[in-house]
Amino acid sequence: MPLRASPIPMPQSKITFKTAENGTIYAYYTLKAYRSKNGKPTSEQVAIGKKDTNTGMLIPNRRYFQLFKENADSKKTDKVMMQTKPLSSCGVKNYGNIYTLMELARTTGLQKTLEKCFPAKWHQILAVAFYILCEGNVMMYIDDWFDETDIYFVERLNDWQCSRLFASVGYDERMHFFKEWVFLRAEQEYIAYDVTSISTYSKGIDNAEWGYNRDNEQLPQLNIGMFHGAESHLPVYYNLYNGSITDKSHLVFMMDGAQKLGITKVRFVFDRGFVTENNLKYMHEQGFLFITAFPHHLADAKKIIDGNKNEVRKSVNRINRFDIYAVSVDIDVYGFKMKAHVFFDTEKQVMDEKLIYAHIERLEAELEKMHKSGHITKKHTDFFIIEQEQKKGTFSFMPDNDKIDERLSRAGFFILLSNDREMNSADVLAIYKGKDAIEKNFDQLKNGLDFRRLRTHI
Repeated sequence: MPLRASPIPMPQSKITFKTAENGTIYAYYTLKAYRSKNGKPTSEQVAIGKKDTNTGMLIPNRRYFQLFKENADSKKTDKVMMQTKPLSSCGVKNYGNIYTLMELARTTGLQKTLEKCFPAKWHQILAVAFYILCEGNVMMYIDDWFDETDIYFVERLNDWQCSRLFASVGYDERMHFFKEWVFLRAEQEYIAYDVTSISTYSKGIDNAEWGYNRDNEQLPQLNIGMFHGAESHLPVYYNLYNGSITDKSHLVFMMDGAQKLGITKVRFVFDRGFVTENNLKYMHEQGFLFITAFPHHLADAKKIIDGNKNEVRKSVNRINRFDIYAVSVDIDVYGFKMKAHVFFDTEKQVMDEKLIYAHIERLEAELEKMHKSGHITKKHTDFFIIEQEQKKGTFSFMPDNDKIDERLSRAGFFILLSNDREMNSADVLAIYKGKDAIEKNFDQLKNGLDFRRLRTHI
């Protein structure tokens, strides 16, 4: 918790409060109230500190003392300001966060890379990044943060200067940074790839389009594709693309960009949402080593499970560190050879079985409502035998136990595919599990750093 000035009585007039998204309540003092050219009431306000939620008192910032001094020097008689003059202010500032973050920037090589790519403004970029990590992504409060924090490596910044800094970092500079950062990171670890979407209310962002929204929000979005170090948990490279483009369609574009940046001699780890025949062929032809989940609904996946499920659950195939069973088989799918690692997880079996029966119950409830006039879809015939009756539009139904038993026979199984045929199942699974770190980073980006929404408006 940052050290701060001692609380003082809150002024009783000319004060308004604004609550930041992190819950902090800022106090603003009205310098001047007037009407605009259009006749609308407006005012000039300045932040003078934060409201102590426990006492209701003011925790003043530097602006408060500057404003009071100006009033005193000019012999102004604002009694409210005179009454709230503190006897002294605390001169101790928060330093621990900055020291820790600077040490991380140094040990990971980030500081050195920024100095090389942005020699004139690396310190400003780091300061803004540290502010976002400590306080949030609303730049209008960065003045207060500088008041409370010892930022020893950079001159003070305000929100206007932050806007200029963001605008000054162009495409070529960003790509230069990515190339240097990739060179530093990519040879040291496996690289995971995943995609997320960020929604927006704005109508002025070209890439924002309607598409599959991962947060189930009825809003336009843009997509972010990210490469991520599976061991360091550090982001390596990101790219933005239109919100309407599907994950599987964008994979080739991202991999092409990765080659240009030097991301080549690594193994890529990606989710089943990217698996198509064209994508896997592309990865193999370009010489990329990869590990991916094989979608269980595909006919080839069902065939692989059915052909090996009786061999998997044997003591010789148990991977003790994961409490799981596995066998690996050579396969020829999509015209080239890969290794399919077939896993069986007893806990997953229980969960899958519950999900299957819950799905069947939902379908049965739907059929009960529709059987007199409803339209049958493919999903209903997956688990039910449906017979049309003579009366037009009506039907009868009963569970298709053979299909249900077939689905249950695959509960608990999953497949990981890799074109690195020398790796064993335990190593493949360990690497794939490391992909979870990128999901956590996306969660931190959206919730911890409050980037769930794009804030650009017109």
